Amino acid sequence: MKLKKQGFLLQKIRQKDSGQVEWAAGLFFLLILAIVLYTRLQLASWSSTAVYMEDALAASNLAAAIIDLEEYGRTHTVCIKDEEGALAIYKDALRTNLGLDEQWKCLNESLITGPVEIVNFTIYNVTGQQVEVIRMGMNGDVLERRVDAVGRVTAPDGSIVEHTGIYSEIKFFVKGFPGMMVEAGKGKLVDIVAEEGAMNENG
Repeated sequence: MKLKKQGFLLQKIRQKDSGQVEWAAGLFFLLILAIVLYTRLQLASWSSTAVYMEDALAASNLAAAIIDLEEYGRTHTVCIKDEEGALAIYKDALRTNLGLDEQWKCLNESLITGPVEIVNFTIYNVTGQQVEVIRMGMNGDVLERRVDAVGRVTAPDGSIVEHTGIYSEIKFFVKGFPGMMVEAGKGKLVDIVAEEGAMNENG
């Protein structure tokens, strides 16, 4: 009789342990599933932010393309001579396109967290077979001015400079996993001649 009772207790303990293992396995599976879903949502959010940033940079670069009309009228050469004016217009356009306040912070923190910083603004003037490279400081001063041959100049994103254009790059923070901030950056070269040609074809 005593042996039967002990056997019953052992069976009951085994059933209890089995139930606890199944419960723990189920909880672990739900946790992994939640992490996978959150990661996919986060990646989708970062992807949409990257597209949004690229569009904003392209539009801001185009806005800053102040073509020297006198030079264009004389030689049909597209070039940007008012470097300070181009930078000022770019800053204003970027703030508008990204919805930034006076402190350069995005009003929509689901896209960008913290202030946006411009880390590169470079003008490329292509005349004949030469490229003039003008890298600007954020105060309007020229940090670098040099001339090189067409085909030998590349923008920081690796694009080969073939026509007059503007490259700009920004740095910002996005929300990562709970409690984390991830630094990100985005750069874009806009070929003004190619963009104008495309707009004329569409128009």
